[in-house]
Amino acid sequence: MKKIISGLLFSSLILACNMKDKADMIIINGIVYTVDSTFSRCTSIAVRDGKILATGSDDKILNTYRSETIVDLEGAALYPGFNDAHCHFYGMGEGLRTVDLRGALSFEEILERLKKSQEGKPSEFIVGEGWDQNLWEDKSFPSNEKLNELFPVVPVVLARIDYHAVIANEAAIKRLGIIPADPSIAPGEALMKNGKFLGVFLEKSADRFKSSVPAVKPQEAAKILLDAQKECFKYGLTSVSDAEEPLSVIMLMDSLSAKGDLKIRLDVWLTASEENKMHYSSPYINGRVRVSTLKLYVDGALGSRGALMVEPYSDIPGTRGIRVGTSQQFEDNCKWAFDKGFQVATHCIGDAANREALTVYSKLLPPGNDLRWRIEHAQVVRPADLDIFRMYSIIPSIQPTHATSDMLWADERLGERIKDAYIYRQLKEQLGWLPSGTDFPIESVNPVYTFFAAVYRKNLEFLPDKGFQMENSLTKEDALRSMTIWAAKASFEEGIKGSIEPGKYADFVVLDRDIMTIKEFDVPYAKVSMTFVGGELVYSK
Repeated sequence: MKKIISGLLFSSLILACNMKDKADMIIINGIVYTVDSTFSRCTSIAVRDGKILATGSDDKILNTYRSETIVDLEGAALYPGFNDAHCHFYGMGEGLRTVDLRGALSFEEILERLKKSQEGKPSEFIVGEGWDQNLWEDKSFPSNEKLNELFPVVPVVLARIDYHAVIANEAAIKRLGIIPADPSIAPGEALMKNGKFLGVFLEKSADRFKSSVPAVKPQEAAKILLDAQKECFKYGLTSVSDAEEPLSVIMLMDSLSAKGDLKIRLDVWLTASEENKMHYSSPYINGRVRVSTLKLYVDGALGSRGALMVEPYSDIPGTRGIRVGTSQQFEDNCKWAFDKGFQVATHCIGDAANREALTVYSKLLPPGNDLRWRIEHAQVVRPADLDIFRMYSIIPSIQPTHATSDMLWADERLGERIKDAYIYRQLKEQLGWLPSGTDFPIESVNPVYTFFAAVYRKNLEFLPDKGFQMENSLTKEDALRSMTIWAAKASFEEGIKGSIEPGKYADFVVLDRDIMTIKEFDVPYAKVSMTFVGGELVYSK
């Protein structure tokens, strides 16, 4: 009798199972932060065809759906896939192939790293990146004399941490073919002594040296992109806004994405080159690649005193920074974007740069528009200019780890103006939302550090004890929104990603600890356990 009951019961179970709707994957037993409008939580998700079918309790999902793939999170926290709202994707991939100078505490340490690299893997052109003179005992820019002694023949180009300055040796200078009296060098862009180059070049002149590095072959360029993707997946990034690329890189991205090799979702911004503007007469979307934003610059970086300030720098009163390009060029490019239907994302660090971009935007944008033009970094903003963000719906795009990297020396540059710097909460209050990113490879690719810096306003050494200007910290909820749904909204994609809701892409990240509930000192140590893009497991620890 028991066998018959068992058989009938088994048949009933099969029948009940067949009556359930089929899913490609079911995730259960998790702490799922949906980041929906109410910031609700659930424990289970059903996925089909790369999209979210349903969310709810384990019982609800398991009683409604069946799948051959069931992922038991065993109580782990799951979030929408992280979205870096401002980074340099190809540049990060390139950086994996260069000499890493980050964290060097002196120029002598940099020289030692270069020697070690050249001894281990000799190169005909040495490229390094990541130096920061603010970490040195002597915080002044170095000269290239010792670099010339070590490498008299091999060209050497070393990019500063913000990529707005380089140190080049004499071999690199001769290869580029410039001389001290060269009229193509803008005032202030080449450091000089006794009529000779010291080897430090800023802004557009720095860009010329970076462009002089021998181009990689197409197959190497493809590997650079795939290496960058691998690094992003490792840290839970399923989407990125790539802050400017040339046409050749964008077309390669499009090709690799179409073939299914490049799976990450890419919001790629155009450099303001004539080649790009001729090729893209309107926004372009193809699968996981979106091209709908023009990247512009008004100034340089605070660390190299290239940020454009209304008043002179507090530590060097003779300078107010460097303007990148002309006002007319900036206005012309904004007008082109407005006419063609592109967003504009403008790099603005100093208060004068922010004021100029906001002023030009306000000439073109009607009040209450939904064109989502952006100010990238918005690092120093005068209180009188804040209302312009709200009046013309201009998005402040922030990078919280810039604040915690700069805070130990920024007050030397700014003096009392430091109170107007890194004002993330005040910026968020203008529209009620704002996106965040890392600006990698300038900062670490790890979005957990973004969250930590935004909430606690401390560096990874947990300094300062009480946090840096905590009146402008973000709540945990807003910090998470800024790197998920608000980052998606900044690129008009909040309807398809950024939160865990039916109909949206099944992009998730699972961490080994819950950053929303753990203690402050545990947050930076959170690691990614799994990353999913379109329901596909693309990284597993």
